[in-house]
Amino acid sequence: MIARFLIWFLLFSLQFAKLGDCRVACMVLSKHFYFQNLYRILPFLSLAAVYLSGCSSSFITGARGTGRFNTVVIDAGHGGLDRGAKPVTGIYEKNLALDTSTRLARILRQNGLHVVETRTGDYFVTLGNRVAVSNRLKESIFVSIHYNWSKRKNASGIETFYLNPNSARLASRIQSKMVGSYFSRDRGIKSRKFYVLRMNKRPAVLCELGFISNRKENAIVQSSKTRQKLADSIASAILAERANYLSAPASDR
Repeated sequence: MIARFLIWFLLFSLQFAKLGDCRVACMVLSKHFYFQNLYRILPFLSLAAVYLSGCSSSFITGARGTGRFNTVVIDAGHGGLDRGAKPVTGIYEKNLALDTSTRLARILRQNGLHVVETRTGDYFVTLGNRVAVSNRLKESIFVSIHYNWSKRKNASGIETFYLNPNSARLASRIQSKMVGSYFSRDRGIKSRKFYVLRMNKRPAVLCELGFISNRKENAIVQSSKTRQKLADSIASAILAERANYLSAPASDR
């Protein structure tokens, strides 16, 4: 047990040093094989509680974030011949993603941000061109919008992906906001080497807003009201991240 506890301690310390955010480190470690069984989690939770009591505010002011940005690149996944995931019923992923992205762009523009969309209609855009749009723009962040699919028809939930540490806090903010949009499983944030994240020079996240292969979840996200709630949630997280930078002391940015 002592050896296991020391391993937990080391893993948590490494993740915290890498990400600069206790809560993000906890979310990442929750996916680790050491934490699959509840009885194994208890010692880790005790350790995390001690850390969180002293550093929970890092999520707001001390964690490494995106830095300054005035532009948001919104990437509606798929398009044109690439229909994306097939729903149980209703419209395909490419249409759901575009609709949600359009709603998100509208909200951000209303709040004074410059918004660039990688596509504004039903046409195909290569991954390289999507990333190129982001890389051309200084002081920008990249947010890719997708809906999920799985062979397992009971798979469900919302998740957010990132790669670089300066994107972790934004991913955490977006994830925590989105899970309140509708009743769904919180699948957390995950680090993945997706092309649009790996090749991006800017802080970048990829959001999976629900499984349209799940009959119940598909019925929920096919509703325009749900997609508006999701767009509102993502926008709120983006605005919070920007406000955090603008209000933070120069030494904490």
